[in-house]
Amino acid sequence: MINFLTLGQMAVIFAVGLLASIALTALTLWVMRRSGLRQQVREDTPSGHQEKQGTPSMGGVAIIGAVWLGAWVGGIFSHSPDEVLAEVLAILAVMLVFGALGFADDYLKLIRQTSTGIKARYRLCIEFIVALAVVWLVATRLSVPGTGIIVLGFGSLPVLVRIALAAFVVVGSANAVNLSDGLDGLAAGLVAVCATALSVVCWMVDQPGLALLSALLAGITAGFLWFNAHPAQIFMGDVGSLSLGAALGGIAVMAEMELLFAVLAGVFVIETVSVIIQVIWFQTTGRRVFLMTPIHHSLELRGWSEPQIVTRLWLSGALCAAVGLIITASVVS
Repeated sequence: MINFLTLGQMAVIFAVGLLASIALTALTLWVMRRSGLRQQVREDTPSGHQEKQGTPSMGGVAIIGAVWLGAWVGGIFSHSPDEVLAEVLAILAVMLVFGALGFADDYLKLIRQTSTGIKARYRLCIEFIVALAVVWLVATRLSVPGTGIIVLGFGSLPVLVRIALAAFVVVGSANAVNLSDGLDGLAAGLVAVCATALSVVCWMVDQPGLALLSALLAGITAGFLWFNAHPAQIFMGDVGSLSLGAALGGIAVMAEMELLFAVLAGVFVIETVSVIIQVIWFQTTGRRVFLMTPIHHSLELRGWSEPQIVTRLWLSGALCAAVGLIITASVVS
């Protein structure tokens, strides 16, 4: 029974996730190289990205496998109370479905040998349907205890409004991570930082299952960085970015800290907002605000090297995480 969660338990499951991720990513990389399935780079990316053409993709398959393996080895499935297990399984279900959608998108790109998979509007419709269904199930059918700290999320809103906004958080988080997955190690490092902060926050508000799952995600993405750091040997693909983003959003919704999550995931928010601003402004005026979006591409065109951008955005993510922890500490104290 996980009644007395300690930081030591979180550290152990972080290590389990890291080792599982390294092992499964190495296996996936070997399979991808043997199969000859390679990444197709978009033509509208900065010129330096064309050298990434042919790098194995779909490393997110290893990430999803590592989550299930890590949860089993770490004892989350076998030693958790029913209400904790319900939380974990709900998030893993969301992660699996979003991962399957991402897998289909990646697979279409590979077999077509293009950078275009499922059309964005169709993918978003499916994502919202899945998110609404799972959030509705959690809110109305599962006995999942909340934090009761309404200032961190949507807990004070009417149920139907909260369900709609919570689904938006899950879908928005999934696509924010997907948009940020454009430089070697960027998305994986940011997810590791955000998941670590989420783990500590969930521990602070007495959500043991979510704290352990967040620590597991942090370890898994840190392990994936072993192969995804610049120069990347493998990319996570949509199967990885969509599933990880959905998992982070799902944890935030389950812990009733949707507003706090916007702070913890501040870099993801900035990346997404840059795209929204660019699209709206271009459609309205025919001009661009940024050289290219997401904003990390704009920084590339301004002369920043890829390792500089990634490191500085990681540091920005760490700052956002620190601010979120300070806010949580001030609320729960």
